[in-house]
Amino acid sequence: MTQGPTQISNQLEGELGRVDPEAFADDLKPGTQLLGGHYTIVGFLNSGGFGITYLAKDNLERTVVIKECFPNALCRRSTTLVRARSRKHHLDYRSFVESFVAEAKSLARLVHPNIVGVHQVFEDNDTAYMAIDFIDGRDLHDILNSTDQAFTPDQVVMMLKKMLSAVEFIHQAGILHRDISPDNILVDKSGNPILIDFGAASEQVVRATRVLTGRRVIKEGYSPQEFYLTGAEQSPASDLYSLGATFHHVISGEAPPESQRRLARVAEGEADPYEPLAGRYEGYPPGFLEAIDKAVRVMPRDRIQSAGDWLDWIRIGEEGGPLPESLIAAPRQRTKSAPAHQTATGGADKPAQKSLVVEALVALRILKR
Repeated sequence: MTQGPTQISNQLEGELGRVDPEAFADDLKPGTQLLGGHYTIVGFLNSGGFGITYLAKDNLERTVVIKECFPNALCRRSTTLVRARSRKHHLDYRSFVESFVAEAKSLARLVHPNIVGVHQVFEDNDTAYMAIDFIDGRDLHDILNSTDQAFTPDQVVMMLKKMLSAVEFIHQAGILHRDISPDNILVDKSGNPILIDFGAASEQVVRATRVLTGRRVIKEGYSPQEFYLTGAEQSPASDLYSLGATFHHVISGEAPPESQRRLARVAEGEADPYEPLAGRYEGYPPGFLEAIDKAVRVMPRDRIQSAGDWLDWIRIGEEGGPLPESLIAAPRQRTKSAPAHQTATGGADKPAQKSLVVEALVALRILKR
């Protein structure tokens, strides 16, 4: 699996991931036709740093969602046509469009009951579009904001298992979502969760040593600390952090503390401000809350490494089997003054190992550059 062709400069990358939705004043108007009249825009749905999403009808009068490739920092609209903002942006913009098309084709292969379906990708107006499923439902963010008790423990367990199945599926296809959060999980009328918005997704080798460049989306409380750093190592554990943070919000009513703040506290040798779910809520299978706590640990190596492992641990808890030591053990605690060759208990460490605090300090220094 290879990373998509887009290579965006560091400066533009920051702009793209943090564009104010109110900055979009040039969305396509209702009645605009695409692909020679095959699709007709009904109305605007939302926007982000990478594109604009619309409600539309196809030529058989079926409701669909159209996602337009519109990286606002790179382009502008002239009537319906999309143009690079300037000559210096032209190559970046065309690379972005090419990547959008390539990734849409990859996403179209992802046929799973808990992943939004991509029906078609096409080019028009000098940009590119995806036609995707219309899901009749509400996103988790909206649901959580409208009620204090949105779901029962049984419903939470069911939803997380389905989301883990979806995430495992995309990871096996070599894709990281990189933007899992409550607003990107729709819950349909039957209570079925659907993972949507792969705008920040990237095809890549799924291994912890892979260094990513290109597009980023940062969401406070849901993004792991490595998402804040251009070129940082990202892996399935990065997506699992975001999924764990999302379900921490579902259960506790709020997202975990922002990951950079957590990293800074750890780097100072202080306690992680994250408050574990385990022991605070009843009605969940043994190990269920502990697994979420493990998924959202600050350092990637301390997290759950695969969605398949997480699903196995939930199954073991539901069946009453013995929970693995790696799930219930606390992360190794190191002090800032501890010698690099000693563990917290005074034993000898392997030469390749670094203390948690040293790792946090290194990561924090890089993030502040």
